[in-house]
Amino acid sequence: MHLKKIIIVFILLLGLLQIPGLAQERKFNVKGEINFTRKGAIMISLLTKEEFKSNKGSRFQSIIEVSPEDLKKGKTSFSFTNVPEGTYGISCYQDLNGNKTLDKGDFGPVEPWGMYRASRPAFRGPKFEEIAFKVDKDITDIEIELK
Repeated sequence: MHLKKIIIVFILLLGLLQIPGLAQERKFNVKGEINFTRKGAIMISLLTKEEFKSNKGSRFQSIIEVSPEDLKKGKTSFSFTNVPEGTYGISCYQDLNGNKTLDKGDFGPVEPWGMYRASRPAFRGPKFEEIAFKVDKDITDIEIELK
């Protein structure tokens, strides 16, 4: 009788491992290059739709200090690791004056900025759907142009 209870508990525990969400979440790497022409730190964020809409930052963000070698080449690399499977966008800008914010004028940003999927509408900011991409494998060939 005691062995029968142990077998039942064991079978139930095995069943729990099959439930989606309890299984280990798949994680990926998102890497690429940023092209730029000016001096200043580069702020880059990998954003979910909710993070993009809230404009409060992301759990995946980085400040890239531009080296003299990077400035000479006009590009630098970025990397996000352990990214859960999902849909994301990448937002990036170059902080020319060091105030850690994207400065804006009457007609939009006055500092170089860019998004993955190069959406630059004339009279509004990009929508998430215009810059979104699926992360379901490692991505290593992203290019972002700061203008």
